[in-house]
Amino acid sequence: MTQPDFLRLLLSIDFPMKYWALCDRYPRNPQASYPGQKTEVLSAFQEVDANPRYDSRDRSYEVEAEVISGLEWSALFVMQRSGPELMMSAVGSSGTIGSNFAVLAYDAKVLEDPTFSRSPFSGPVPYPRPDAASPEALRSLIRDFIVLVREIKAALQAHPA
Repeated sequence: MTQPDFLRLLLSIDFPMKYWALCDRYPRNPQASYPGQKTEVLSAFQEVDANPRYDSRDRSYEVEAEVISGLEWSALFVMQRSGPELMMSAVGSSGTIGSNFAVLAYDAKVLEDPTFSRSPFSGPVPYPRPDAASPEALRSLIRDFIVLVREIKAALQAHPA
């Protein structure tokens, strides 16, 4: 699988719109951002039967690691200073596929429609990312992240090698 193949797969599940809808449900608000403690984040993942591997160097939680069609796929939920960053990628003999969700959504949309462009004044903002304003919102965001990751994985599993 190549990066364009992965982007086409994301388009087949309407990933760009689903990701941008997630960003709309959990809008960024630097004054009300909730950073979450490691124990809270781990508990939220356990509520959805996900067992993350935590890396304290960058406050990342690797989840849903699985070999699919010869590629080692995993998703990352990274708690950055500016809010969560959601990512998915795979490593294989021919290199790495994937990126953060904001880039994947944009690149998939451009592959579908080369005239598509983002503007801060209309459509998805240039770099949308979700955020959580409370412990409840953080749990909900993690749940929605896992649902989306599992949908991507199901599409990958259905995709011929």
